[in-house]
Amino acid sequence: MKKKLVSDIIFNEDAREILNFVPKTKFITTTITSPPYFDMKDYGSDNQIGFGQSYEDYLLDLQIVFKNIFKVTKEYGSLWIIIDTFKKDGQVVPLPFDLVSKLIEVGWLLQDIIIWKKDKTVPWSSKGFMQRKFEYVLFFSKTKLFKYNKDNVRIYDTNNLKKWWVKYPERYNPKGKALDEVWEYPIPTQGSWGDKYIKHFCPLPTDMVGNMIQISTDERDMVMDPFAGSGSVLAQSSYMNRKYIGFELNKSFIKMFKNYLKSSFKSGKTGYKLFNSDKNQEKFESTILKLRSLKYAKVLRTNIVKQFKKKEILVFVKSIGKSEEKHKIIKVEYTLIGEILKSDTLDFIKGTISKAPLSKYGIEPVLKFKKRIPKIENVLYGYTGTNTYSFLTTEITNPKVRIISEIKVNLNENDF
Repeated sequence: MKKKLVSDIIFNEDAREILNFVPKTKFITTTITSPPYFDMKDYGSDNQIGFGQSYEDYLLDLQIVFKNIFKVTKEYGSLWIIIDTFKKDGQVVPLPFDLVSKLIEVGWLLQDIIIWKKDKTVPWSSKGFMQRKFEYVLFFSKTKLFKYNKDNVRIYDTNNLKKWWVKYPERYNPKGKALDEVWEYPIPTQGSWGDKYIKHFCPLPTDMVGNMIQISTDERDMVMDPFAGSGSVLAQSSYMNRKYIGFELNKSFIKMFKNYLKSSFKSGKTGYKLFNSDKNQEKFESTILKLRSLKYAKVLRTNIVKQFKKKEILVFVKSIGKSEEKHKIIKVEYTLIGEILKSDTLDFIKGTISKAPLSKYGIEPVLKFKKRIPKIENVLYGYTGTNTYSFLTTEITNPKVRIISEIKVNLNENDF
């Protein structure tokens, strides 16, 4: 008999028995979990994975769990595992890498190894071990065609970017800076969630879990945690309009999770709505594209002046809209103004815009040539030949003006 698709539930069952409680169909989009770190902690359940086992049996049991998850994961699905090394019998045991080998054997593809930098880990410290400051986040996919929404988690808060984004907009993706492979999230401390806090040996930071969910799923997708613990992954999934399914042997953890979800759901949901309604990424994208459009004109003009010794050349910049060309983002009109012959410069300009750096700006240029500044009813902003991130004047006849545009940018790099 075909099992009915289950969701928004946490089973008080063994993770090794997943296939006995879920449909044998591909319905999981991503799994996010932190399995027991061998026998480092007793989670208070009979027949638990890790505590009391040999290391070999422990790894084989984890392999069984993730093999079964592999079977019910969609072809574009993925798996996140938070795990760490530990010390046993006077030497380091490379658990993350031993586990990678076991998962590759059952079909998982290792896509990335991320460092989670935090305050402390398990164990806190020991002889021959430096103070523990990080754990590993292993990211696997089922196939090469996995869901990966990296634009959802880009850093577009200019306070967290190096100030040279103002002068070098071509170096930054308009959606923001991509996450690197070191994630800094402190562990939630005792009492940090107030009355809603869940007591658990290894609570995961909600923002980090949220990033994983954003990257590997869309709304209404299914998220699994086979070692749910106190349910931080499942709760965060619920806030973010994802379906969830979990497994946990400890009944007290399940009870805590249900109470926590009930008391925190409204605030968690509100936080996710505020995140989705944040327009700062759109503002950052608009600013980067404006800066690129103006700097493109500056670089183009500089090359022409250097080649033809015509310092009197002006460039009028006009935004057109989105580009339909591959690898281009926007379409911009550049009118070269002055006593300049098209036949003398066209081949040189084509060569200049077809190679780096201008070919890397994501701009589809439309070139025009005029002897005089075209009449424009809108306010025009004048920029110098060296600064296109802060306009000089609206008096475009000013002798220092070299770039003219309806685009207004007035940024001071020292403010960022």
